[in-house]
Amino acid sequence: MVVSEPRPKRETTSSEPQTTFTVSESGTDNPGTLHRRLLGPSIQKSGQDGVDQATVSEIIYQATQGSKYFEHQKRKEKDLTKKVESIVQQAKKVSHQDLEAAEVRIETLIRQHEATRDLTQTIVHVDCDAFYASVEELDHPELKSKPFAVGKGVLCTCNYEARKFGVRSAMAEFVAKKICPELVVLRLNFPKYIEKSNAIRKILFEYDPNHCAMTLDEAYLNITEYCAKVNKDREEVVSDMRRRILETTGVTVSAGIGPNSRVAKIASNINKPNGQFVIANDREAVMEFMCNLPVRKVTGVGYVLERQLLALNVNVCGDIYRKSALLYQLFTDTTITFLLNCYLGLGSTEVKPIDQYERKSVGCERTFRAISDVAQMKQKLQQIAEDLEKDCKRLNLAGRKLGLKLKRTTFEQISRQRPMPKPINSASDIYRYGLLMLEKELPITVRLIGLRLTDLVDLSHEGPMKTFLKGQRRQNYRLDDEAITSINFHAAFPESFEDSTNIHDDEEMGELNMMIQGSQEEVSSVIDDFRSSSKAIAARDITNAEEQQDSTANHSMQLSERDTLQLSTDSGETSSGVVACPICGNQVSADDQALNRHVDWCLSRAAIREAVKETF
Repeated sequence: MVVSEPRPKRETTSSEPQTTFTVSESGTDNPGTLHRRLLGPSIQKSGQDGVDQATVSEIIYQATQGSKYFEHQKRKEKDLTKKVESIVQQAKKVSHQDLEAAEVRIETLIRQHEATRDLTQTIVHVDCDAFYASVEELDHPELKSKPFAVGKGVLCTCNYEARKFGVRSAMAEFVAKKICPELVVLRLNFPKYIEKSNAIRKILFEYDPNHCAMTLDEAYLNITEYCAKVNKDREEVVSDMRRRILETTGVTVSAGIGPNSRVAKIASNINKPNGQFVIANDREAVMEFMCNLPVRKVTGVGYVLERQLLALNVNVCGDIYRKSALLYQLFTDTTITFLLNCYLGLGSTEVKPIDQYERKSVGCERTFRAISDVAQMKQKLQQIAEDLEKDCKRLNLAGRKLGLKLKRTTFEQISRQRPMPKPINSASDIYRYGLLMLEKELPITVRLIGLRLTDLVDLSHEGPMKTFLKGQRRQNYRLDDEAITSINFHAAFPESFEDSTNIHDDEEMGELNMMIQGSQEEVSSVIDDFRSSSKAIAARDITNAEEQQDSTANHSMQLSERDTLQLSTDSGETSSGVVACPICGNQVSADDQALNRHVDWCLSRAAIREAVKETF
């Protein structure tokens, strides 16, 4: 239910939006916009507040001018400017009637989203401060008072002394040294970082065994139960947790505390480094916190969306509501849902280990010096395929689609994807199909190659029936010296498909094909059971048709072939009386043993149908 406290005032609808729509820095010929793009996404990192960003952007501009990277960014900025100008023109054409209709829809959406608000949980986002740099400082204490960074070619992170100069993560090393000539750069040492990360997670586990470690240096926790168990205030609990991490590992962490993951994530960046910020589990407090928050501070709002919103005078989250009717007319439903959730301060309250979330893809890519030699590219592709195989085997996953990613020396990116004839996860298959896609792009000079499997199959959850349904092509197979004719799924389960002819399309079947798991005996058993079920269902349909023409008095005597098979017992005894099956509604024997068998069969049939639906 929506609480009726004051909201930001929505702009009055009119045939012409009252706001002046202008592109703040039009075109890449104006250096302002390109300067800002070159600052990069990590400008939002903590420690940048006192930096003269205009000076930093000018150094980056001059250092990269004329490079292929610079020209690529210039092209992207020009394209984005055209897109922003197009949105502005569309906004001017939105009618009074359109805005009024959108207002009604927006209010409905807000009520729907408000109904999902949960203020009963305490979610914490823990973020290590300059993690790689902090770990290196433990071995190099002399660097604590000096600006230094960690990385090679591109900086992965830098300490807060370096950030005072405008140095930040994702910045090219040579550019960073132009900004801060005395910068010290150390090489990465991942075994050391992983060891320290594991020590931190061990402490987090005590507060929430199901915490979600997003990366080596950040995690989400739900401490609701822990606070109740120890009878302590949540701020006190988080403070104690941060103290223990510092004493045990020597690394400082910052934390954000709130009723959901979105506000907790934002809050963790407010009192960095080595601080915490809490947002009360109160709707008004959450709304007030979000209302004046710049849109770029919200996780998920990048440079592109920010420019579009700024062009529409949406600067802070409170403006999302003021402009909501107009935004509804200009953006997709997905974007509108995201923006409204940002304005309302809504987010997930579910925290669970990262491996319990459904994975959408598994990928691997490598960046290297530009190459155009086909043999070298094949070698890189083979290495990437082998790395991807290791990840797939570790996760016990296979993919039905394979994607190829290439980046030219001009930084232009090429993406290709194709379905596989069967889910794959072996290096040989990944390399073979990846090479087919690569050969179509030749000749080409690249500096990055990547491979990614999508439409994943979790092999650890593949039971014999589901595997069979996914794996069988609609053709004849020979198992145990017996020719197995393909099963007509549409006849067996008419409600499962709208058009059975699509099932026999070779391309679609290529995606559905799955390697049969388990022994030959298991597969043969599945096929036999499934064939019997199909025949039985067909027999039932025929019997039911005959029953409609017969008198109801003889109904109990006309059990279908399927029911006869299911109700027969080892002793050959027959039941006296019939009852309606609670699953299918058919009349079956009232005998306990026979009824139980029939119900078990019905439940199995429902499971088969569900497997078919999930498969196709």
